[in-house]
Amino acid sequence: MGEIMEIIKKWVIKHYLWLMLGCSILAIGFAGVTIYQVYQLMTLNVPTISQKSFKIIPKHQEEDIRNAITLNVCAGDTVEKISQKLEKAGIISRNDFFTYLKQGQINLEGIVFEGEYSIPVPSTPKEIHSILTEPYAQWIKNESKKFISLGRTPVEIITIASMIEKEAAEDSERPIIAGVIYNRLKNNMKLQIDATVIYALGEHKSRLTYEDLKVNSPYNTYIIEGLPPGPICTPRKASIEAALNPDMHSYFYYVLSSYGSQKHLFAETYEEHLSNVEKYKTTVK
Repeated sequence: MGEIMEIIKKWVIKHYLWLMLGCSILAIGFAGVTIYQVYQLMTLNVPTISQKSFKIIPKHQEEDIRNAITLNVCAGDTVEKISQKLEKAGIISRNDFFTYLKQGQINLEGIVFEGEYSIPVPSTPKEIHSILTEPYAQWIKNESKKFISLGRTPVEIITIASMIEKEAAEDSERPIIAGVIYNRLKNNMKLQIDATVIYALGEHKSRLTYEDLKVNSPYNTYIIEGLPPGPICTPRKASIEAALNPDMHSYFYYVLSSYGSQKHLFAETYEEHLSNVEKYKTTVK
């Protein structure tokens, strides 16, 4: 055993320099690889926080964005029309949405503002309801002082705006028609707005008959006093602004200036209004 150890010792002493050289080469090689790897990591095009090139999204939000469907609500849309759009987009069936509204005694007419809504799929009826009414809720907060100055509730303002939406085609006339509505309300006059009768009938008609004007409905402003119980459609921003800022004038009546025209003739007295009606009749073919 002693002889073997002596042989190993002599071999190590004889080859000591070569062993040290080999270890040094291995150490240098390992260090070189490590430095190269670090260099590669440093030179890769990796986004940094300072570059703001990435955004952390929670898992559930990421899925909502990926599966979101855009719903486009237009001025003049009714709840029925919006429900049809929801179903066509594959968000929720019309019947399921109406069942939810009926069970909760929720009236969405007019308070779903025009615009694009991003709705995650699937969503519950309650979630859809919350998304669609968020702009309305924000609007109430922004315009609270205006409601007080006008002496009207938010729903009453939207109701007036919805009638303006259906009655006016020209933006310049919306504040004027708003003024007519406020003047008639102030003087306890029936509003007699054709658009409310059409809403009560549940079908669009280019011309109303005298029988149509007698339809028994709380929305028929030819027979009820004051405002109808709620909006009749989604009003555009210009109509809402007109309802919040009506023109101050003495008009109580208006009629189309001619058949097929979008402009109106306004009158302060009933006699003047009858004259304008006759002018309109001469243009009817």
